[in-house]
Amino acid sequence: MMNRIVIGLLCGISPVGLLGLPAPAHAMASGQDTAPSNAQVDTSGESTGPQVSEIVVTAQKRSENIQKVPLAVTAFSSEALQTRAITNVTEIATLTPGLSLNPNAGAILPILRGIGNPSNAVGNESSVAVYVDGVYYSRLPAGFFSLDNIERVEVLKGPQGTLFGRNSSGGVIQLVTSDPSSTTKVKGRIGYGSFNTLQGGLYATTGLAENLSVDVAVSGVKQKDGWGKNLATGKRVGYQDNFTARSKLLWEPSSDTRVLLSAFYAYSLDSQLGNTYPGTIAGYLSPPFDARTNAGFYNTNQDVDSSQKYNGAGGSLRIEQSFGAVRFTSTTGYLNVKEHGIVDLDYGPRPDARADFFGKTEQFTQEFQIGNRDPQPLTWIVGLFYYNTLSSYHPLRFQGPAFIPGDVLGDGTLNAADYDARQRAKSYAGYAQLTYEVAPGLKVTGGARYSADRMSGSGSGELTLGGGAMVLPIAPLIKDTDKTNKASFKAAVDYEVASDVLLYATFSSGYKSANYNLLPFSPPATKPESIEAYELGFKATLLDRRLRINGAVFQYDVKNPQVQLLVNNAIAFSNAGKARVRGAEIEGELAVIDGLSVNFAASYLDPKYTAYADAPAYTQNAAPPYGALLGTTDASGNRLPQAAKFTSTVGASYKFSSDAGEWVIGADWYHNSGFFWQPDNILSQPAYDRINAQVRFAPSEAFYVTAWVKNLADEKIATFQGSQAGPSGFPYIPAPPRTYGVTLGFGF
Repeated sequence: MMNRIVIGLLCGISPVGLLGLPAPAHAMASGQDTAPSNAQVDTSGESTGPQVSEIVVTAQKRSENIQKVPLAVTAFSSEALQTRAITNVTEIATLTPGLSLNPNAGAILPILRGIGNPSNAVGNESSVAVYVDGVYYSRLPAGFFSLDNIERVEVLKGPQGTLFGRNSSGGVIQLVTSDPSSTTKVKGRIGYGSFNTLQGGLYATTGLAENLSVDVAVSGVKQKDGWGKNLATGKRVGYQDNFTARSKLLWEPSSDTRVLLSAFYAYSLDSQLGNTYPGTIAGYLSPPFDARTNAGFYNTNQDVDSSQKYNGAGGSLRIEQSFGAVRFTSTTGYLNVKEHGIVDLDYGPRPDARADFFGKTEQFTQEFQIGNRDPQPLTWIVGLFYYNTLSSYHPLRFQGPAFIPGDVLGDGTLNAADYDARQRAKSYAGYAQLTYEVAPGLKVTGGARYSADRMSGSGSGELTLGGGAMVLPIAPLIKDTDKTNKASFKAAVDYEVASDVLLYATFSSGYKSANYNLLPFSPPATKPESIEAYELGFKATLLDRRLRINGAVFQYDVKNPQVQLLVNNAIAFSNAGKARVRGAEIEGELAVIDGLSVNFAASYLDPKYTAYADAPAYTQNAAPPYGALLGTTDASGNRLPQAAKFTSTVGASYKFSSDAGEWVIGADWYHNSGFFWQPDNILSQPAYDRINAQVRFAPSEAFYVTAWVKNLADEKIATFQGSQAGPSGFPYIPAPPRTYGVTLGFGF
């Protein structure tokens, strides 16, 4: 009863009310194990009925029960993803209120608790850092997130810098993949779904020799039909084709030494934006200046089929060596991503403007960490981090009469304006964090980080006539440099008031580094985005371990938040003055009866600019040439883009056995109250609900079949919207409509 009273007071509800909680679906620390096992056993060995499972995470760089981590963390196990028919990590956003993982032309750009920006331009790092097996990646193709060997996904909320190599202002997403095993294992899946979509994956691992093992994971999606059609060309629009292969080699010559080598290749092809946002009017860049409206939510009407193609490869080497009570870790990472974006910049059926973005990202990272193996009573970690990334467009090509007449030399060859732009970013950082148990159940944590960021950029432009017969300079070579020295800190206290109830309070600071505009190159660089975050939270496991419930309240003070704008058909970065985010979250999991689990989560956000004078404001132009008119507004008091006031998820999963085999039936309902797309708060995404459901049948442990449906209500949802001055107006990218299919899986 003591536990119930404590949590009841913290949640602002009566202790009795805890017994009557509704059955929504999610847990900040649940790991999303959708079907708890039958009767669990407590420490006394007495059967106590169904209980929530313990979730182990590495949010603090060591394996520990998520309920003991004084940090807001949401975790998903591989079983949870598989049971929900989730084949791409980006779908966890519908299970994590406050998180947005909308792909924008193939790039994944997380926004967490209102922190982040949607720009897919090379050189822009996300405010929410993404790590795969401890390696930071500034840019990954969307196809990479469909890995079939995902062991766990962790979402760490708030600034992270004193335990992770690359500083981040909004949080961290960790993807942990399975390590090779000496025991031979094979699992796979193949599925077919709506829009003539074929998808599959395979994972296999085995031992090669004593203490040496290897694995390989492959997955892919081929969508033959699009969600819509290009009315001008008749080709598909709204599709995702991707393929990923990843392999690891693990050598463990002794109990104190562990060497892990990994490599991957990823390919993805996605359709680009190109329709006119519902309720707006666009025009043409050439006469006659007629008005254009939406071509159908999933359709486009363009003379060019816009798309984004990625080819990426990389790898890492992780060495762990123990020296008595101390463990040393070296993590080396490499990434090389090439991309080609094709965009019909007038978004219409006339050949007025086209752009080709030939981008490249090449990244090298090196991280050293040393820490103690025995966490009691003192836990400490010290690290050094080096980051070196080259981002470039070579070239950024504009064609069409909107830029230059297409046949200046009279030979029928399309002329072009070509721009080169590049950015070299280097970062050197040292960090440390320690936790000390000052009294039984009472711990204090302190951390610090110092970063030295150095950037250089350059760009030029030339006019290419007659397919290269004549080249004329149109923009001289420009060079610029930028440097930032920044310290960030963390202080926390947590107290275990009972064996299953933890209270914590934290202060942390972090920042997102500066970057240049590369579309085309235009110095100076943006200012770094910095955050100071305050959080109070609790974690509790109650009702004889049948209920897990966690909550937090927080405030972020943001200085120089980075903002994406569209200017003259190109992406540009800018800084607002200041912003403030206040919010509250609650998440939990309840084991109702044997086999029946319910999860629930909700997030309330009050994010707004506190100082943003002269922010761009785009209004519709009701007269020829239509589209949008650019003005300015004082956006102080406006909400941050893509930050819904209220999001929630409710779901349940029931697992039971029959004479024929094992069944799992589940559904999840995600609600989003809607949000604004731009700082001017003019265009918005209306409120929507997304319902996913699935039925899984396994006649044996080696085989299963799943029937699934996603976006059951067929809600029309956008994943990106851009506003720009001129006839092109307000283009956007739609999210998938209702999809459904069947997946067959096996394992042995």
